[in-house]
Amino acid sequence: MATIIGNGYTGTTQPLTSPRVCYQSFSVDSTSASGGSAAGTYTDWVTDGETWSVWTAGATTTTLNITFGATAVAIDYVGIAAHTLGSTGADVQLAFQLTDGGAYVTQADVGSHTPAGDGAILWLFDRRDVFGVQVQISGGTSAASVAVFQAGQAFEFPRASTFLGLPISEAAQISYRHQRSIRGDVLGRTVEGAELQFEVAIANLPETFRTGTDWQGFKAHVQDVGPFFIAPKPAAYTDDVAYARLTDQPRFNRDVPNRRASGSVALSCMGYLAP
Repeated sequence: MATIIGNGYTGTTQPLTSPRVCYQSFSVDSTSASGGSAAGTYTDWVTDGETWSVWTAGATTTTLNITFGATAVAIDYVGIAAHTLGSTGADVQLAFQLTDGGAYVTQADVGSHTPAGDGAILWLFDRRDVFGVQVQISGGTSAASVAVFQAGQAFEFPRASTFLGLPISEAAQISYRHQRSIRGDVLGRTVEGAELQFEVAIANLPETFRTGTDWQGFKAHVQDVGPFFIAPKPAAYTDDVAYARLTDQPRFNRDVPNRRASGSVALSCMGYLAP
């Protein structure tokens, strides 16, 4: 799991001490393509938001693109989830299409990354207008797979999340089934379930937050589609990032009679855990 902060980026509207929830995605209406796909896999699977529909590259060095049409869109994040870029030893580099139908170009503030594992990867950077985004994959020992590839505008909370609680990097919940002999000896075990389970709490939120378009849009997204990238403290804890869903509907709770800091929200999450 990794949050990658663009050089010089300090936040679009809020500092990097505040949580980022990346639910808004232009990828759902995009066109996808690649430098080659393994037989039986398709690039449009990476834009449906599901972790079980997995595209596999046709070679260790390739590209994966999403384009947004003839009108540029403004983005400040790119997320990749449910992939094997880490376990295959690949290097990844983002590139952007800055003109309609033009070439993809790298930009100095968004450098390359070598994933240490197969957890979620979230790039945060200064907002820019693009016609498409490309991830360039190279250097792996075998062809990598990607299930989720999206780009959009991050929802930046106006307050920091609470410090206490279970970090996402410690949130793996794995349940086992043990095979035992009639004498009780453990002969082996299998994994019955594996996921991330964690909660992110944000307090002292103003009343204007409750009625704002970001919060209302996030609630509608949870009801309609569901998954999102989340980084509670993107600058301080770069390994605390996940591709997750909520286990219940998010709600704004009034805690104190002060409209400037009246409420709080608690996001109970279940996230994708890489095998």
